[in-house]
Amino acid sequence: MKDQSALAYSVKATILLLLFFLNLSLTSCNSDSQETRESEDAMMQHGMTGEGGMMDGEMMQDSVMREDGMGQGMSMMGEGGMMQDGMMSEEMRKAMMSRGMGPEMMEDMRPIRQLLMQHEKIDRRVENLENGVRTRTVSDDPQIATAIRAHVRQMKDRMEEKKPIRQMDPVFRELFENAEKIDLQIKDIEGGVEVIETSEDPQVVLLIQQHAHRAVSEFVERGMQRAMQPTPLPEGYQE
Repeated sequence: MKDQSALAYSVKATILLLLFFLNLSLTSCNSDSQETRESEDAMMQHGMTGEGGMMDGEMMQDSVMREDGMGQGMSMMGEGGMMQDGMMSEEMRKAMMSRGMGPEMMEDMRPIRQLLMQHEKIDRRVENLENGVRTRTVSDDPQIATAIRAHVRQMKDRMEEKKPIRQMDPVFRELFENAEKIDLQIKDIEGGVEVIETSEDPQVVLLIQQHAHRAVSEFVERGMQRAMQPTPLPEGYQE
């Protein structure tokens, strides 16, 4: 029973995470479409709760699956959703692809899911700099260390190519809009990476530090639950 419960949680978390990122991807690449506007309205109406407009994971799941019309055929352990080993079925993969999540996004999601699901294996330290942050993110687990390195480089590529994710998250949205003002240096260290992220723009420095402390470090601390919530803009930031 314990193994089945763990598998069910893994499957549920995977579906929820994929739908969350898929919806945000649609927002960025198809923001003028009626479908996207309806989805955004539904998420704002049904998926926002608590102080600062933080989004509840269960409410987000209900809203996205209902409004995107993807609930059918995506039950946790049933047909058309996830296979018994927790891997994505071909039906679900095709559904995701048809809804705007291409191979590149699917590839980027693999380490994201792995890191969120095994967040307790990650150690992260953040040092504020005058113009940004220095972070060290490591794990004693070699597979997690590999996922950390892959994820950081994938996100750097997305910044450089202006291919945003999490566009309903205010901090992520603003970071991608100011990507050309950010310098990101990555160095592999034992168990993971050291990243120095800086900017000459004081407003962007606020975003960098907010992202490091209030987004990524909280993802490491709380995992999937935190990933379902947006990140508030830093105090003093002017959009």
